[in-house]
Amino acid sequence: MKTSPMKHQEVGVARLAAAPKGFMLGCEQGTGKTWMLLADAEHQFNAGLIDAVLVLAPKGVHTNWVLREIPTHTSVPTVSAYYLAGGGVRRKAAIERVFRNNGERELRILAINIDAIIHKEGYDLARRLLRTYRTMMIVDESQRIKSMDSARTQKAILLGRMAVSRRASSGTPITNSPVDIFSQIEFIAPEQALLGTTSHKAFFAEYAVLLAADSVLMKAIKERTRARGTPQIVARDTEGKPKWRNLDKLGRLLEPIMYRVLKADCLDLPEKIYKTIYFELEPKQQAIYDMVEEKMRLEREDGDFDIFTALTKINKLRQVTSGFVIVDGEATVLRIDSNPRMQALKSLVEDIDGQFIVWASFVEELSQIMVAMEACGLKAVQYSGKISSANRERAIDDFQNGKATVFVGQPVAGGVGLTLTAAKTVVYYSSDYNLGTRLQSEDRCHRIGTTTHVVYIDLAATDTIDEKIASALQTKEELSQAVLFRASNSNRR
Repeated sequence: MKTSPMKHQEVGVARLAAAPKGFMLGCEQGTGKTWMLLADAEHQFNAGLIDAVLVLAPKGVHTNWVLREIPTHTSVPTVSAYYLAGGGVRRKAAIERVFRNNGERELRILAINIDAIIHKEGYDLARRLLRTYRTMMIVDESQRIKSMDSARTQKAILLGRMAVSRRASSGTPITNSPVDIFSQIEFIAPEQALLGTTSHKAFFAEYAVLLAADSVLMKAIKERTRARGTPQIVARDTEGKPKWRNLDKLGRLLEPIMYRVLKADCLDLPEKIYKTIYFELEPKQQAIYDMVEEKMRLEREDGDFDIFTALTKINKLRQVTSGFVIVDGEATVLRIDSNPRMQALKSLVEDIDGQFIVWASFVEELSQIMVAMEACGLKAVQYSGKISSANRERAIDDFQNGKATVFVGQPVAGGVGLTLTAAKTVVYYSSDYNLGTRLQSEDRCHRIGTTTHVVYIDLAATDTIDEKIASALQTKEELSQAVLFRASNSNRR
C-alpha cells in the first residue's frame, strides 16, 4: 500500500487474512475500513488468490472508491472503473478496460452502485466479472442488504456465491433490530449457519419476543392483512419499544466473524458536542399538525391502523414540521421567510464560524436551504440523488478545498462513504428514524483527519414528532451497542 496503516488497521487486515473466504468489517465509521479492504485485496492478489475485486456500494460511494480511494492507497498495478446506468461511450470504454486481458498482471476493480444490481444491465455486468476472473466481492455499507425480502439483498447474496472471497463492511451493521445482521452474514458465508441457522424465520424467532398467535392484536393483524399463516410480529413493552432476547448469545456468535473497533479505541479524535435548538410551529402549522395527530389517534382506537398507515401519517407529521405538507389533497406550503424551521436555521447560521454541513431529509428542503444560504451571503453546494455524478464530485471537492462554506445534502444520499472533514459544525435541519443514516452522516466529518471538535445541532419543533424521533434513535443505538459490544470489546483484549 502507498499509505501507512494505523495499529487498528494492521489488526483488521490480519483478521481479514485469517478468513480468506468470508468476513465482516464492523468498524465504526471514520476508522478507515476502505484502507483495510484495499490492503486485504492487495494481499489476496499478491498471494495469487484473486484477480479482481467487485465493489457494491451506495450511489456516490462507488465512484469514490475509483476516483479517490484506489489511486491514493493501492500500490499494485491496478485498472479500475465504476458503472453508471446509461453511462456514455467513455464510461463504457473504462469498464471494458477492466475486462481486457493485455497479458499484464493487474488487479481489476469494478465498482457498481448496489441499487444497479436490481436491474438486468447492472446484475449482468457484475456476473460477467465474477465469471471472468477469480473475484473478491465487497459489499460496502452492507446495512443496505439488511432486509432478506429486498431484491437488492437477494441479488447480492446470489452474486456472492460466485465469488472466491466475500467481505461485508459497515460501521452500522445493526440499525433497527438484531435481525438486521442475518442477511449480511448470509452474504459472507452462504448456507454455513454461522449464526446457528440458515433460516431467517428461525433466526427471527430466536432473538425476538414474538406476539402470541392467539393474542387479540395478532388476530386483528391477521384479519386485516388476510395472512394465511401466523406472521412474525415483535411484541412491545409498556413504553412501545420492541422486545428482544438472547442478545449476548448473538454477540458471541458474531465475535469470531466480525472485526469491530470504535473510534474511541483507536483514534485520538476531538469530542463530539451535541446541541438542540427548539422552535415552535406557527399557528397554521400547529393546526394541521394537531389534525393529523388526532386522526392517527382515532384510527388507532378504531383498529383501522397498520404499519403502512402509520408510516404515512408519521411522514405527514414530519412534513408539517418542515413547513410543507399535503393533507387530504390540499397543499399547504410555508414561504421561506415565514417558516419557523428555516428562521431557526438562519438565526443559527449567524453564529457559526467556518464551514458547516446542513443535512435535510426531504429533497424539497434542499432547494429552500440553498436559497436561504445564498441570502445569507454564503457559498453553498448541494449533494443529493437528483444531482449528476460529476456535480456531486465537484460539490465534495469545492467544499473540502474551501471554495464553498456550506455543504447541503440528504443523509440518505451523501451520508455514507464521503470525507467532509472541512466541516466543524453539522446542522440537522430535519431527521428521520434511520439510525444508520444518522450515525453515518455524523461521521462524514468526525473521522481520520479531524483536528478540532465537531458540533452537532438538531433543529426540533417542540412537542412534535421531532422529539419522538430523537428518543427512538437513542433507543436503537443502545440496542445496537448491546449486540456489538462483545465484538468491539474483544478487540481491546
